[in-house]
Amino acid sequence: MSYAGPASRTRGSAGRPAAAAPTPTRSIGAAGPAARRVPSSTRADEDDAHETDWQRVALFGAGLAIGLTLGVGAALLAAPQSGEETRAAIRSRARRLSRATGRRSQDAWEDLREELRSAALTVRRRRAQRAARKALQRELEREATAD
Repeated sequence: MSYAGPASRTRGSAGRPAAAAPTPTRSIGAAGPAARRVPSSTRADEDDAHETDWQRVALFGAGLAIGLTLGVGAALLAAPQSGEETRAAIRSRARRLSRATGRRSQDAWEDLREELRSAALTVRRRRAQRAARKALQRELEREATAD
């Protein structure tokens, strides 16, 4: 049996009763699936150990937001260009990206159009082949009944 830690918890345990000590589930000489069952109180302890501590999550989120804000402020203060030059550089980069994206999207639409045309042609060919096979089969059946 392993040590599960202290009986009382320091965080998030307010209002919860302490778990009772697990009772042994295996008697002497017992064998089979019933002897290997885990007591339900142990499963409850494991579920309690995996609970999300929302207070810690909120604290982490607040720290992340403060860190991002401070980082942006420091970057703006230490920037080698003036604000106007930085904004102009950002605008030109955004224009270049939008043009490149526009070309890629046009290419993608052209590729899709070509793919759909090819698929439609393939479907038409298959239908024509099926129709030809059915016509041939009907003709063979007519000849067989005529004999």
